[in-house]
Amino acid sequence: MATTKPAGAIAPAATPAVALVDLSFCLALIATRDARLIEAVQNFAPGALTVSAVTTAALHLRAARSSNPQRNRAALAQFLLPLATAEFGAAAATALATLEQSGFAGVAPSNEAIMVAAQAVALDAVILTCAPHLYDGLRGVRLYAFDVARTLPAASAATVEHSLILAMGSHDLTLDLVGERLHAQRPGLLFCTSHVGSMDGLLALRRGEAHLAGAHLLDAETGEYNVAQVQRVLGDAGRHGVLVGFVQRVQGLIVARGNPKAIHSIADLARPDVRFINRQPGAGTRVLLDHLLRRQAIAPAQVNGYTHEVSSHTGITAAVASGAADCGLGILAAASAHDLGFVPLCNERYDLVIPAEHFTGALLAPLLALLRTPEPDLLRAIGALGGYSTEGMGRILAEF
Repeated sequence: MATTKPAGAIAPAATPAVALVDLSFCLALIATRDARLIEAVQNFAPGALTVSAVTTAALHLRAARSSNPQRNRAALAQFLLPLATAEFGAAAATALATLEQSGFAGVAPSNEAIMVAAQAVALDAVILTCAPHLYDGLRGVRLYAFDVARTLPAASAATVEHSLILAMGSHDLTLDLVGERLHAQRPGLLFCTSHVGSMDGLLALRRGEAHLAGAHLLDAETGEYNVAQVQRVLGDAGRHGVLVGFVQRVQGLIVARGNPKAIHSIADLARPDVRFINRQPGAGTRVLLDHLLRRQAIAPAQVNGYTHEVSSHTGITAAVASGAADCGLGILAAASAHDLGFVPLCNERYDLVIPAEHFTGALLAPLLALLRTPEPDLLRAIGALGGYSTEGMGRILAEF
């Protein structure tokens, strides 16, 4: 089993020669500058603190997908400057095979976590993490774990001007517009998004890893969006908060310009000549697709490309625009942005899920104020994307 330092502890009695900082630790340190995390870093000698190349790749990807990639890449370069980079070499590959063959005592870890764990074993290093659950079941892995729930506190009014709002969950183009508007109003306030899918966004909130999550999870039985899933994942786990209306949008099949394959409905996905590109499990769009396929009595195995996955609407458009796929399920705005064809299928609600401590805190106050009384320029920019309605933006839809 992984050995874990008590949550909130700063350093062991004898500091190991090498430590790896994982993605959760980096994100928490960037977002909060928590004194405990800074002190943990300072306990290691220069050169002893390392970051996996796997982690740096994930950080660079987040910067590239942010609303201001140039600024965030520069900030990330400064953040990584004092850290040595550990490449994934032969020793780590051997350790990875050993970890996978040993079997997991608990929940299987993520691919990123097991690769970082393998590097830690190869380097005889401890992992600094704010998400120790990611390493559940891995034997022989040493962790210094920090309570993530306390590393994302509700900011005070005095610190909110120089803070970061971390949003995880479903991908939506309007989040970038909101982030840009917030940054224009308060240059020290950054809005960072991580596109992990609706369900993983809720799980991140349950673990205390984000301030809010975007979600569009359809309940097939009721036809309602988000309420049942939020209650099940968060409310039933003792995490209280609110569901806030954000936008409504048109979902449909994104096809090549001119629709050369004559794709007009979900039923066409069962055609052997139609190549589909899918979203990842847990994404709201994937949930919607599975619901639509069931209504047509189409098995996933009948869809050519069902297992070919990307993590965003822009990933769908890239696959269709390049000719790698004939169609994918996505939003009208993404198709319009890339001059692609679109077959509308349904309207859906895209909401924001916010834990109670952040909903009432100072950090999200500017965001909530913007949503409750959106500026005309923001509404025009959202409307220009195509396929959006902002009716109900900022309204509390449910509490959990």
